[in-house]
Amino acid sequence: MPDGRNLTLVGANLIFIGVSAALLFFPGWELALYPAFTLLFFLNDFRHESEMQIIFVFLATVAAFLAATRIPDSSGVAALLIEMVGMWLLVGGLGFHRTRLAQRTSAVLREAEQLDAQIRDSDRELRFYNTFESSAVAQIRLRRDLTQAAKSLGTTMEAHEVQVRLLRILEGRYKTSKVALLPGLPQDPLVEWAVKTRAPVLVRDMHLEDRFGARSSAHAFRSALVVPLTVEQKPYGFVRLTAGEPGAYGSDDLRTVDLLSTLASLTLDNVHLYEKVHDLAMHDGLTQLFTQRAFRLRLKEELLRAGRAQMPVGLLMADIDHFKGYNDTYGHQAGDELLRTVSRLLVNQVRPVDCVARYGGEEFALILPNTVHEQTVALAQRIRLAVSAEPFVFKGKRTQVTISIGVASFPRDATSQNQLVRVADERLYQSKDGGRDRVTG
Repeated sequence: MPDGRNLTLVGANLIFIGVSAALLFFPGWELALYPAFTLLFFLNDFRHESEMQIIFVFLATVAAFLAATRIPDSSGVAALLIEMVGMWLLVGGLGFHRTRLAQRTSAVLREAEQLDAQIRDSDRELRFYNTFESSAVAQIRLRRDLTQAAKSLGTTMEAHEVQVRLLRILEGRYKTSKVALLPGLPQDPLVEWAVKTRAPVLVRDMHLEDRFGARSSAHAFRSALVVPLTVEQKPYGFVRLTAGEPGAYGSDDLRTVDLLSTLASLTLDNVHLYEKVHDLAMHDGLTQLFTQRAFRLRLKEELLRAGRAQMPVGLLMADIDHFKGYNDTYGHQAGDELLRTVSRLLVNQVRPVDCVARYGGEEFALILPNTVHEQTVALAQRIRLAVSAEPFVFKGKRTQVTISIGVASFPRDATSQNQLVRVADERLYQSKDGGRDRVTG
């Protein structure tokens, strides 16, 4: 099939041949027929055949000179030559227009390319800023959540409440997930893997996993996150998130849950540290009895309760006789063992509701709620007899000690805490001054 260039060439040749034949066979019609040559140039210009214009300009010029030889008068020749010059001007104008159009087209194309490049650059910048915005929003949200989580977790000093708040935070952030706190080391393949690798576990699709044994499609979830909780660098439990669809969690979610779990672990560390410090403040390290501080707090509570309920409270102040001499004779280790043994005897003689405290050195204090004076004195005598009958054996050597006790009762002897302690302490010294190994009350 002929292309457009060949068709243009054929058409131009036909026009030239037709006009030339008309000039040949119709003498006297030269001035009327010669302008028909301009159809050649319009056709070539329409078909963008700039090369053919030069050839046909030459041929049309030759035809004009040949036709001029047939015109008898000079005015006709001049008119024909004017038509020929007009043809040249037409061809020149078409060429100039074509050049200007090509230049403008080229300029427009260059501008379009520049605009395309700017658009591509703008698209890249827009994608970058969109990515940056998404990342910034995610970071801001994460920091906000971490701040809120830190405030929430940091305002409690109870381990159970820390767990409840951590669950609430995770459920609020991952609303479509099932969140659980697994204590200890439950039989869970994901948890076993976390214990084995000592690292969090991210499961994007459980059906494609083979780390936890043979693949199976029977799992109730498709995606999962497991992050360990540690307290004092020891395993405490695990946070587990599961979702029914695959790909529910990514690396960012793993880092987020790990950070939240770390906050909870730090809070639990603080809780345990607080409990240890509180326990050390409330219990004597050697005898495990209540300290003097704990004794005073407990006595205040018991007196307030007894005052409201109109009930008696008994108080014993006891002191091991000649303890310094025992220490000097047998050594400090024997003295420590003696204090522990006496403490055990005291605890064995009282009820669970009673309070036994190491008041200081070799001195002990006992609070006996809802106990009348006679019962308090009777208990003091039992304690004295139990201590004197105890064979304190240290490194195979049998020793013996006695104890002196002062007794006071609320409200019989005093109605305030300080008064009650002073009365019991004065009676203790009466026992010691009276020969020791006795009860004064």
